[in-house]
Amino acid sequence: MPRLGSACLLSAVVLAPLATVAAEPTEGGGATLGEVVVTAQKRSQDVQKIGVAVSTMSGKDIETLKIRQPLDLAYVSPSLSTMNSTTDGTPLFLIRGVGLDDFNTNNSSGVGSYLDDVYASFPGFLTEMIYDVDRVEILKGPQGTLYGKNTAGGAINIISRPPTDDFEGYVDANYSRWDTVDLTAAVSGPVANNITARLAGTMTRQGEGYQTDIDTGQKFGKLNRGGGRLLVDFKLSSRVSLQINLHAIYDDSLPSSPSTPNVEALVPTNLPFPTAGLLDSPPGGTLVRVGGLPTYKHEIGDGASAKLNVQFNGFALTSITAWDYFTDHSLENYDGYPAADNNWTKNFQQWQFSQEVRLASTTTGRVDWIVGADYSQNWYRCRDALDWTFVYGLADSITDSGKAITAANFTQTQQSEGVFAHADTHLSSQWTLVTGVRYSHDQVAFVGETVDPTGLLTYAANNFTGPIIPNTILAALDQSRSSQNVSFRAEVDYRPTPKILVYASVASGYKGGIFYGQPAQVQADWGYVKPETELTTELGVKSRFLHDTLEFDGAVFDTDIRNRQSSLSLWAGPIGTQPLIAGLGNLPRARIDGAEGDFEWRPISGLEVNLAATYLYGRATQTLVSENGLALFTPVAAGQMLPDAPKFAGSWTVRYEHPISAKLSAYVQANDHYVGREHPYLGDPTSFGQGDDLGARIGIKNQAQHWDASLWGTNLTDDRHLTYAFAGSEAQRVSFYQKPRSVGVNLTYTF
Repeated sequence: MPRLGSACLLSAVVLAPLATVAAEPTEGGGATLGEVVVTAQKRSQDVQKIGVAVSTMSGKDIETLKIRQPLDLAYVSPSLSTMNSTTDGTPLFLIRGVGLDDFNTNNSSGVGSYLDDVYASFPGFLTEMIYDVDRVEILKGPQGTLYGKNTAGGAINIISRPPTDDFEGYVDANYSRWDTVDLTAAVSGPVANNITARLAGTMTRQGEGYQTDIDTGQKFGKLNRGGGRLLVDFKLSSRVSLQINLHAIYDDSLPSSPSTPNVEALVPTNLPFPTAGLLDSPPGGTLVRVGGLPTYKHEIGDGASAKLNVQFNGFALTSITAWDYFTDHSLENYDGYPAADNNWTKNFQQWQFSQEVRLASTTTGRVDWIVGADYSQNWYRCRDALDWTFVYGLADSITDSGKAITAANFTQTQQSEGVFAHADTHLSSQWTLVTGVRYSHDQVAFVGETVDPTGLLTYAANNFTGPIIPNTILAALDQSRSSQNVSFRAEVDYRPTPKILVYASVASGYKGGIFYGQPAQVQADWGYVKPETELTTELGVKSRFLHDTLEFDGAVFDTDIRNRQSSLSLWAGPIGTQPLIAGLGNLPRARIDGAEGDFEWRPISGLEVNLAATYLYGRATQTLVSENGLALFTPVAAGQMLPDAPKFAGSWTVRYEHPISAKLSAYVQANDHYVGREHPYLGDPTSFGQGDDLGARIGIKNQAQHWDASLWGTNLTDDRHLTYAFAGSEAQRVSFYQKPRSVGVNLTYTF
């Protein structure tokens, strides 16, 4: 069970209001909860008046909780599960157990992530830092009608602070453990007649890595990354506006390394060199073994978007055009021990182009409607390589490498088109009927091959017999697949009182078909994976009580999943005779039942209490024992727990602020986030999770002089639970641990 303060209340999230009206004292001495305006349904609405489960967090609270990357957004809602399936390179997102567990960078989650209204088609676009944010919205359940493909689990909207009519800005500086400096700054205001702009930037420099190699003393896990954004608003007329968004990121960090506690017991005992005491690393994640592998990371990305708004009589036109590019060159010790097993050299480039046009009603009437169309195209070029020298028995020493290689060279292209319509029909002051439908067409093409450059891998796989032929082709594929989908939403909203909304909905969503993208050891590992579809039935309530000082939102839901796209742990050949490899396939049927609740209370002036919890019962409802002729490491039986769907996750935050003089206020905050046990992917019995992250902040501020100073801490209990784990090639447990305790000081100055 989670601890209270590490305790039994749940775990960390502030569901605090964004874009809120200033809190007013009530008769009981508390403060009212203001209106929370969101654009979750592509128009500005009070979140308490829409029949969609939405968790929100303001930019101020994002900064307070030290949320620096999209991966950290699980703090916004425990219904969102996030994890890094590689060393800070492939973030995974699932909402209510629906998303994706594939660690390859050519795939997209079943949770759609949008950065300033632009869909991020690949994980690479989601490794950038979160900074100068106005708010974050997490929409739960299928969003296939308004958002399209890859929103079967839900959608995440990250919205930047807009340019302002008045000159303003701020500098936010942090110094913390491992000689880490975080700096974010922004300046905003008018630059010419009818033109306003906002320039923001951020950077993190870490002077020392938090991991130490047991054998060499080398440090790993050293951050060096940042980004910048320029927003320019043009008021072309009283009815026409245009916003330009230019942004860029970089990451030259020294990657952290996973570890393995049990590989020595699994490797052959007849090797020509000793391994006892030289491969395993202890739990905790701060002592690792990399074996002198020269790991590195070099990522850069940039992009631009243009958002045009035109107001007509009774409706508005919105057009969003966007282009983004990202490239990664890196080397990871993905196996978690010093020998050459899954030493992963990444070299890929990706770009995307998208266009959306929509019309939405703007006048108050019986029907509020939105219609639109969108088009997108993305391109992915991969030249990755994996080193398997140790696994195939070709090493002459523990660190010998470069003999058994799988090298992939492929290109993947995707094209999508869709049209959609959505309507809220107000049947009376209490009843509203919500309907929506979308038609989508998707096409994905894959062409490339995986080769054995030295020929030694093929030679070793054939029991060290036969000729050694360099550049042996291990897998080749040249395919194009297309699919069509119709998603819908039907919902009834009932408002028995002005402060209570009860809704019931049925909604569908889907994740587009895709190809598996890791270098393949056998031909059967490469192929097309069919689209995944979801149908969710939900009953929910949104309510406020006690003079608007207490808010409770809750929902129960049932999701039927067909052809769930899942990473698989497979035997590369006859069971027990070949290394384990990863693959991607479809689980024919699965089901998730669940319940969630969010609670926010302001009992007295200055005190905020926020609690949230999610319960999931996710399981396979059909068996799966093989994929494309390759046997699963462990067969999947009906009733087995679904990957990355913890039965329980929860969060809490308590914050109190009080004036201590005419000009000064002091505040204190504690927060915690807990996640239960979960599995990485199908056919892999490895588990991780069951831990929390207790944080706190204490500070003092002078609003009149525009400064705020505080002390903060993360993972104060120094909990080292596994944030991700999987069975490696030797069936060892490759382990990623939560970062150790960190404390720091923050100073913010606004002007």
